[in-house]
Amino acid sequence: MTTWRAAVLAACVCVWLGLSGCLGMQVVQRALEVPTETPLFAGGKDVFGRPPMCRACHLVVNSLNARLVPALMIIKAKEDRRRGRTDSASRRVEYGLYETTIEQYVASACTTQDLWHMKDVRKNCQTIMEAHEDEVLGAYSRWVKKGAPEAAGSGGAWSWNWEVCYKATQSCGEELAMHALAEFDDDGSGAAERKYRSEPVPSAGTKQGGLLQVVAGSFYDVMVKDDAVDTLAYTAFPNAGDGEFHGSLLPALVKVAELFDGDPATRGTLVVGMVDAENNDVPPPYGTGTKAPTLCLYPAGNKGWPRYISDMNDGRLSVYDVLYFVMNTGSRGTSAAARDLMSSLPADVLHHKAWDHDDL
Repeated sequence: MTTWRAAVLAACVCVWLGLSGCLGMQVVQRALEVPTETPLFAGGKDVFGRPPMCRACHLVVNSLNARLVPALMIIKAKEDRRRGRTDSASRRVEYGLYETTIEQYVASACTTQDLWHMKDVRKNCQTIMEAHEDEVLGAYSRWVKKGAPEAAGSGGAWSWNWEVCYKATQSCGEELAMHALAEFDDDGSGAAERKYRSEPVPSAGTKQGGLLQVVAGSFYDVMVKDDAVDTLAYTAFPNAGDGEFHGSLLPALVKVAELFDGDPATRGTLVVGMVDAENNDVPPPYGTGTKAPTLCLYPAGNKGWPRYISDMNDGRLSVYDVLYFVMNTGSRGTSAAARDLMSSLPADVLHHKAWDHDDL
């Protein structure tokens, strides 16, 4: 959705609800910060001699594998455990178990965060998928049927480059397709040198400052993997500016989390988590590389299309502001729940200004 359409939507919602003062809050979808550009030469070829379509295929496969392969391995592990039992469930045949997951991830392959900032790559990805989506689905299905072998370059015999970018899509010539994808990592953009920090993964349900604690190593599992739940991710810099920004925003987020968790009808539909960005670098495709706090919602049913709040207002967001953001960006059920809360909560809760109090 373009910025102006988001603004019009917000205005319509305000008029519909009879809410005042909400037109100052703009909700937009924002891509990742653009990394250093890959140097390109004649014909759009990069340092490896890859034409644009081949390079796009490699980037798409790497992006898909970062999300889809772990999801398929989880299914495979569950199936292996089931088949190892001796009860009737071990003999049950599950049709379409892998195919549904493969179709879901491949369908959104061109709209992931790590590709969204690269317009040409995204366009080439769409061209590839329009012509060869069935073939790409088939490549991942074959990989599963072969027992999920290790990729070439990691001691295995399976070549994603050959299977997807040559056999399935003809995006790369045979000579380029004979190499492992890992051989193309250092393309001159500096991405291959980036390192990511993570605190130790905490126990499930661990709270930090009243919000669910998330670290770089658990971000996917907690915030992205469950496609049935909306997740609100706060990337925090707790000590920046003497902690004033963090201290202003945190109470509103904690209150929103409490409101959803406190009602049996909405409990478990919205997860509010916090990543301490001073100690964690969330890697692509979910990290932003940002040096400032962000608030992002991953909507249920559309986790590959995150929504960022456009104006953090120095952290001075009330419960009303956060609910308004959730209402405009969440899935249908979560959006309706946020709207109901905005209509039913007393004004002193909705518009409480934590930054006006001495306890900051």
